[in-house]
Amino acid sequence: AAAVASGGGQRRPRRTPGADVSRALQMPAVEDGPGGYGCKLFGCLDVPTVNACQCHNGCVKSGTCCRDYEATCASLTPATNKRLGAWHGCPSGDLPPSLPTLPAPRRTAQSLRVRVLSYNPEWWRVIEQLGGNGNSVARLIAEAAIEIPFDFIGFQEFYDPWYGLTRPGYNASALLREYMFVRGEVGGPVGSAIGFRNASWELLARGQRFMAEDVRGGQYFGPRIAVWARLRHRADGRTVLFVNHHGPLPINSGGHCGSTVTALNLLRLISDSAEAGDVVLFTGDFNADAKSETISQLKSRLTKVVSGTAYLGVDNIFTNLPAAAVVCTAELGPGGSDHGAINAIVEL
Repeated sequence: AAAVASGGGQRRPRRTPGADVSRALQMPAVEDGPGGYGCKLFGCLDVPTVNACQCHNGCVKSGTCCRDYEATCASLTPATNKRLGAWHGCPSGDLPPSLPTLPAPRRTAQSLRVRVLSYNPEWWRVIEQLGGNGNSVARLIAEAAIEIPFDFIGFQEFYDPWYGLTRPGYNASALLREYMFVRGEVGGPVGSAIGFRNASWELLARGQRFMAEDVRGGQYFGPRIAVWARLRHRADGRTVLFVNHHGPLPINSGGHCGSTVTALNLLRLISDSAEAGDVVLFTGDFNADAKSETISQLKSRLTKVVSGTAYLGVDNIFTNLPAAAVVCTAELGPGGSDHGAINAIVEL
């Protein structure tokens, strides 16, 4: 049962009718272009956020739509949304003889340390069944970030961060003022989300691609995506490609197409999305442990920074930086989930 819960890739957030996040947390009404908030840059949604303007269809009635909502989201459907993409199944013919070569990160003499979190908070249980468990997910993150804040957060199985981080029992308003979030496109799997510290990083571009599909049977939740965001450091201009993935079930199967295809698809996404000099940071609940072919293939092109202990190590952080760039790693505890949050500090 736990393994099934680990892979709930297609569930949607459930909000109490009329429920919303506190308007007291709203962000400044800055829109459009790098560093601002708008629908084209951050995406159309099916849920309200804490941002000063909104990109979901309820904003029309409330009068809170972002300036570009009408042009970007009003008539958008899954059928017309090119960003959503589609799952085309397993490749035909022979696979390439080698895996893609990934770009090397640009290194400078000036030190820049960043802190990365990867976490599957198990939405269906912690948020839906336990009502937020005293806002335990937000508490874990906020208390771990008291001395050193996270630069980047990769959530798996966490469908609506603006709702999931505002459950009763703990005031996490500082988190929602500090972080901006990018989520999967409406109409596809939306459980993978990326958060970044807005004071330090600006969003340049985002996207997603279908990577795999669960094996049909008792653990089938559908196709799986990876979401990505390119970000630039506001002070020194260094760029990061942050990728986040929730892998296919059953564990270690690689899904319907197998581990080699899944790893190939993930590495192709990184190769296609990264630009020259980007540091790659790759988080996920891969539903693949240290002995799997998926992880083995990824390790042939990336440095494995840290693994968790849940399910023999399905939670991982990777980078294209050398192993010497890893300053420290730790598992932070589960926060009510069946997965422990893992984090690392790396030196760009």
